[in-house]
Amino acid sequence: MRHRIRDLVRRGHIIGVRARHAPVIAAVLAVALALAMSASAMTKTSASASGKPAYLDPKSPIQARVNDLLGRMTLPEKIGQMVQIETTQVTDTTNACTSQGGFNLPNPVCEQKIFVDNNVGSILAGGTDIPIDTTGQGGVGNTGLDWATEYNIMQSYAMQHSRLHIPVIFGVDAVHGFGHPYQAPLFPQSIGMGATWDPAAAKAGGEVTGNALRATGWNWDFAPVQDLARDNRWGRTYETWAEEPALSAALGAANVQGLQSGGGNGLKVTATIKHFAGYSESINGYPATASHYLLTDVLRDQMHFQGVVISDYQDVTALQTAYHIAADLPGAIAAAVNAGVDMSMQVANPDQWQAAILQDVDTGKISRARIDQAVRRILTLKFQLGLFDQPCVADPAKPCVDANAANSAVTAGRDQTLKAARESITLLRNENNALPLPAGAKVVVTGPSADSMTNQLGGWSVSWQGVAGAGHVCCMGPDNQIPPGTTVLGGIRAADPAAVYAPDQASAVAAAPNTSAYVVAVGEKAYAEGLGDNPAPALAPDQQALITALEATGKPVIVVVIAGRPVGLGPAEKANAVLMAYQGSTEAGTAVADTLFGKVNPAGKLPISWPSDAPAVGADFNGTAPSPLGDQPKFFDQLPSTASGAGNAYNPLYPFGYGLSYTTFTHTNLAVTPKISRNGTATATFTVTNTGTRAGTDIVPVYVAQPVSSVVVPPQRLAGFARVTLDAGRSQVVRVTFPASTLAESAPDINASGPPSVMPGNYVLQLNKNGTTPYAVDISMPFTIS
Repeated sequence: MRHRIRDLVRRGHIIGVRARHAPVIAAVLAVALALAMSASAMTKTSASASGKPAYLDPKSPIQARVNDLLGRMTLPEKIGQMVQIETTQVTDTTNACTSQGGFNLPNPVCEQKIFVDNNVGSILAGGTDIPIDTTGQGGVGNTGLDWATEYNIMQSYAMQHSRLHIPVIFGVDAVHGFGHPYQAPLFPQSIGMGATWDPAAAKAGGEVTGNALRATGWNWDFAPVQDLARDNRWGRTYETWAEEPALSAALGAANVQGLQSGGGNGLKVTATIKHFAGYSESINGYPATASHYLLTDVLRDQMHFQGVVISDYQDVTALQTAYHIAADLPGAIAAAVNAGVDMSMQVANPDQWQAAILQDVDTGKISRARIDQAVRRILTLKFQLGLFDQPCVADPAKPCVDANAANSAVTAGRDQTLKAARESITLLRNENNALPLPAGAKVVVTGPSADSMTNQLGGWSVSWQGVAGAGHVCCMGPDNQIPPGTTVLGGIRAADPAAVYAPDQASAVAAAPNTSAYVVAVGEKAYAEGLGDNPAPALAPDQQALITALEATGKPVIVVVIAGRPVGLGPAEKANAVLMAYQGSTEAGTAVADTLFGKVNPAGKLPISWPSDAPAVGADFNGTAPSPLGDQPKFFDQLPSTASGAGNAYNPLYPFGYGLSYTTFTHTNLAVTPKISRNGTATATFTVTNTGTRAGTDIVPVYVAQPVSSVVVPPQRLAGFARVTLDAGRSQVVRVTFPASTLAESAPDINASGPPSVMPGNYVLQLNKNGTTPYAVDISMPFTIS
């Protein structure tokens, strides 16, 4: 994966962090940053021709502005730039400024304490932070206008009352759209976007999200998640794009491009590629947050990352309180900052941060040069984002952003959301062409997710653990803030007003005599990390019982799975048809209905392996026999080994890259560049033909096999892919290019620590059959790398 992240870095994108309550480290990259300047240049101050300080002159080069501002700052002012505090500390209803009372209007006493006395340079809206109504007109709050108003008040105070008028950068998790404002259209969760295999859709999602964030001023997005989804037991699987680096990198890069586009000469948005590295794990017994090897040797020296590194939620403090590698807060801060952390998502107690890091500087545990290095990166990011050039900087009487325009920006983009949802739908089973449903079909709709916007959206929707109704002990959105959209029931009724809704099993079974087909929507409730971790994700017993009862009627049963990851299907494995709709956006109901009735031909393909759900372990020594739930992660079963137990091999119910269509395709005339260098690029060409009776889109994964490798690799690695839309009977020649670096491997030894390199030798380019048998090669062609 490392070379894929390097590709994102070289494009000038952002690498970053954050998981609510999960100790993680990541990086945030803005744009390429030049650091080759003399010590005198770093501290020199000057004035522009207008008499203003050079750092307030929009016409001056960014590095000149950074140099000028840095030279004017005191040590406490610099240290304040290195901490991020939660917004509820500022909006505390008491003067203790300790997050009492929620996300209210800012408290001037707390604004003074945080922005002026402690020089805080960044504010975080946590996963459960939902602003009150700011209009005074009795609204429910949490609108685009409310977010913009909160921003304007805090930002204006910080700039008007701080000595050097340094703007604050405001961050928020917007992981599938701007998820907090309840009226915003939300995209499929990232694993659903992964099923589209469509970088254009990922980019459009980024653009819609970026426009909303920019309009409200909260322009630091803690997304996208570039972790690889290789174990569906993990509660954040839905936040990832795919299990394969090539697909994850392509979609992540496009999403970042979308997020960071727009803005013109005004405010811009910065993305955050998270989580670097190892997520919340200690590696070889050492927390990533304090690892100089990871954050400096690898990230800076090998990958040439030049942006800002921020810790995850309270992760610096965790070096003392959870990992116990530091005796006190100053020790924890010194370990993290010296490792390479530029900003701490400290969340609370900025006075303690100031005192502790000042102590570190006084005792020589942190050098002033390291402080300047971190602050230089942070200020560069702020200048690049246009924070110093907002209207409120030149004229304090003006708002920083136009709050009256925020609602329009936040609620825009529903058409792009629907398009992505349609592309994500993955048809897993379609026995005897049960779908699409024929005209005039008498449809009964049932299941717990048939009319649930909560289940349909998943986590990080309005609040951290999802929309109201998820059944958790905390951290859900208010009951009066259900996002507008279309559920499965709503979508089916719009397409077929005669469709019948059965709210429970008894009424559904009773409707059998007058039913042509059942559509049963099942899956998971909303969740986020922690509460979403599950040792054996599966349809709940009552959902399986419902499906069994419907199948017993003898009528066709179409199962729609609404979930953030593959789940054990139980009796649904034998249903007439199975659609995976993921947690598919505010518009998922329309997308499902369009697919059921044939308005849309499904094209989604799995971005993650779907584990088997066998009742018992298979036959002795049969490595590919189905396994019971819990035999995960399936991805790692692809790695060669000497294991011999039943089900030890790659034995998914549905393999990575699988998905059906209402039409059929063939692939012929495969060719590939016969020989390339280790620094070169290979080009594969092949012909795709729609051999069916209707138009459709074919997603073609392009794999590479390596007969002999210096380290253990899977039998196939994804090198690239194509997305081809064809009318019935039409053909198209397709070209897919990929750099040899896609096949880079770590040095061949257990203690390898250098950058990955490409091994010279023989390789085979492969296109697979679209079936449930893994590695079923359709056509192949050899090539060599020298």
